[in-house]
Amino acid sequence: MEKDLIFTRHVKERKEEPMANMQDVAKLANVSVTTVSRVINNRKYVNEETKQIVLEAIQALDYVPNELARSFYYNSSKMIGLLIYDLKNDFYNQFITRIESQLIEKGYSLMIGTTQGNPERETYFLNLFLANNIDGVILCTNLCTQGPLLQKVLKLPLVSVGRVLSDEVSSVSADNTSGGQLAAQILSQNCCREILFINGPKTLHSVQEKSAGFYQVMDQYPEIHVHEVILDFVNVTQTSFDQLFRQWPSIDGIFAASDFFAACALRSLHSLDKKVGEAIQVIGYENTNVCLCTSPLLSSIARPLEEMVDWTTQLLFQEVQGDKTAPRHVLLKNSFVPRETTQWK
Repeated sequence: MEKDLIFTRHVKERKEEPMANMQDVAKLANVSVTTVSRVINNRKYVNEETKQIVLEAIQALDYVPNELARSFYYNSSKMIGLLIYDLKNDFYNQFITRIESQLIEKGYSLMIGTTQGNPERETYFLNLFLANNIDGVILCTNLCTQGPLLQKVLKLPLVSVGRVLSDEVSSVSADNTSGGQLAAQILSQNCCREILFINGPKTLHSVQEKSAGFYQVMDQYPEIHVHEVILDFVNVTQTSFDQLFRQWPSIDGIFAASDFFAACALRSLHSLDKKVGEAIQVIGYENTNVCLCTSPLLSSIARPLEEMVDWTTQLLFQEVQGDKTAPRHVLLKNSFVPRETTQWK
């Protein structure tokens, strides 16, 4: 019991101790504050012996540099802000994982904000980015913000991913129109005659492009009948898919606007004992890890993930480093990844 009291008192005493500052480190190491600053910022002009003494003093005092203050002093926080709708999309989770690795290699960290389509959340995160003196922004969602805040954001190094924001902002996108065309071509060539198009909200630019490409091809085949349903990417239930196949039992082809939609469709088809890949063809979109977790394995239209990450990093750091070249709009091709839910005829 007494040991517990001693431990509690010790913790309380430690909590009341003020945090060490740079002056404390300089005093313990018997050097100037300037020398401590040079060591922390990995500057030259400090010999190895002095550097080691300063590092030991930092460790002894548990000193943590004030990164925010340092960022304003050097006008660089070594931090990039990324704004996205949410973190439920597997493709963008993979995108974030890869781009974060590239940023770390360049000595930068990533600050992520999710808008969830809420203008107030968007405003909050954009203000948070600005308050933390971030060096650039990656936009993976549409912007609702207008007025002075938007003007401040547009002055930062900025790259839009998945959509062209404006002529003044560089962008990296996959060609969703050609992706929709590709899916339609494969299903028609595989002799599908009654196709279910499981689409997402038409308010999304990527969905509009996908739909346009899909129907550009389907309009060439008047003998093919298409049923289109629009589902929410976030709030969707398995029951929604079960009802579709009861409503249209003779469907022999499916194009889903996401791999998640396609996986849900496969589950319903399995319960109906449909022979996927033979009696019915199924194509997803984005070629995420979901494709490798379904049975049978899901065929999908693949967005060029690694190319999108590489281009985003390249364009962003051109601006971070002061390159005043005119904004670029990079449009990358999709590809078809055949697996077990389709067969060539």
